[in-house]
This record gives sequence, C-alpha cells and structure tokens, in this order.
Amino acid sequence: MNGTNYGGYPGPGQMFTQEFTEVLLSTDLQAKLPGGILLKQGQGIVKKGTIIGRISTAGADKDKAVAYSSAATNGSEVALCILDNDQDTTLTDMPASAWIAGIFDSAKLTGLDADAKAALKLCYFG
Repeated sequence: MNGTNYGGYPGPGQMFTQEFTEVLLSTDLQAKLPGGILLKQGQGIVKKGTIIGRISTAGADKDKAVAYSSAATNGSEVALCILDNDQDTTLTDMPASAWIAGIFDSAKLTGLDADAKAALKLCYFG
C-alpha cells in the first residue's frame, strides 16, 4: 500500500491505494483449505499466489506454513496450497486462507515448478 496525503490539502487523513493481483483464471472452480494455515513468522511479506508448504519435522515450527521450496528438507518441499492474500509475517505467525483447488495463471504464481504442479492435484494452471 502506498500512503499519500489528501491531495496536499487538509482532509480526513491519509489515503491509501492497494495493488490488486488476480491469480485465478476462473472463479468457476475453487476451494479453500478448511481451517486455513498458520504462516511461520519471519518470512516478511508473503505475497498472494505464493505456493505454500508445511513444516512436518519435529520442533516448535511443526505444522506451520512457509513458502514452498523443492530444495527444503523439513516437509515444505511438498506443495500444499496457494496463498490467497498478502500476509505480513515479519513479527508474528499469521493465520491465513489458501486455495487447494482452482484454475490459476501460472505466470502470477510464486514458486511454481513441476513438483509443485504435481502435488497440487486439484489445481489447473494456464
């Protein structure tokens, strides 16, 4: 979001604009992960359309969601879902919702590779 003064004149306060990125190619077929996910803190701003994996190794972060990486060895090397809104994880774990099914624009997704496509069985990519 970009903050600007109210046209340089006194007014109701600061105005904000927000960039909108659509990653769905169609709204006909889509489903969200029931119960959502808990994004692990410390990832900064995780953008809408990021492929998400879940940590499955023992420890304090078990079952928390992080950006998918095929090179990971903690469970997040398996794609689980696609984040549906920007989330700021800089200071704290953040609950979020994510798609497990839909028709998506591949060019607007972050982290999509052949392994992620194979794991996201209910997703179609254009």
